[in-house]
Amino acid sequence: MSTNIRITPPELLVPSHHDNYVDTGILSLLDKLAWRRPLILKGPKGSGKTLALEQWAALQGIPMVRQDCSEDIGNSDLIGSFGIEGDEVYYGLGSVTTAIETANSEGGCLLVLEEVNSLEPKAQKMLNALCDYRQMLSVAKIGKVFKVKPGHRIWVVGTMNPNYSGTYALNEDFRSRWGFVEVGYMREDKEKQLLMNEFSSPATSTERILIDSLYSLAMLTRTGQIGDYALSTRDLVHFVQDYEALGAAKALRVLEGKYEQESVKDFRTQCMTLFKVNLDQVELIQHG
Repeated sequence: MSTNIRITPPELLVPSHHDNYVDTGILSLLDKLAWRRPLILKGPKGSGKTLALEQWAALQGIPMVRQDCSEDIGNSDLIGSFGIEGDEVYYGLGSVTTAIETANSEGGCLLVLEEVNSLEPKAQKMLNALCDYRQMLSVAKIGKVFKVKPGHRIWVVGTMNPNYSGTYALNEDFRSRWGFVEVGYMREDKEKQLLMNEFSSPATSTERILIDSLYSLAMLTRTGQIGDYALSTRDLVHFVQDYEALGAAKALRVLEGKYEQESVKDFRTQCMTLFKVNLDQVELIQHG
């Protein structure tokens, strides 16, 4: 008896285009490397790796399947698992099998493995057949081999933050199947433009100065002069959003929450220098 297989409808997998997206050159690189061997975008957190992949898929109009990886990820997440609904027993596809079946039905699919170096070694090995010429995955539980059809395409792209806690070294056989591209933070002009685009209305001269100071603060953290946490582009975007909701001083207090102990003192000193804000006198919650 055949197994009832459930899959996410392909039309729900095509990402939406972000009007404020600022390309740093990643999209043109993806165009040149697309549909060849698997690729890993390697760089610091919040540097726009996943967002670039979403934008590329949106511009191509192709489905994108995304899997957040961790050491707890197992076969059910990647391959699938059985489920029961009423009297019906079904097999729900995992991210990898969904991507293969979507590629077969739609002609192509992008599979993104977030923080791929968080996968345990045995999970890495399980993906080897997908990441080479075979482009297949065998699922013994349902007696089915998921394989990309001739003329159809799947592109596996991973992202990774090197040397972060909770990660594993990539197996040599796994690593040999991938190309690697270093992705750093944006150039200053690009990052500032992205932040300007985040304001709900055109930035005022005061807000332009605010962005200059914010960028200077970020650079101090990225060069290790404040604590051990580097403010990412994502963090700066969140600051602009908090600024519009709370004002500059309270938005800085929210940002300060990423630091602890002595680093807080250094952060506050730089905020006084750059923004002329004394965070010792700023409270996020007004107690009665």
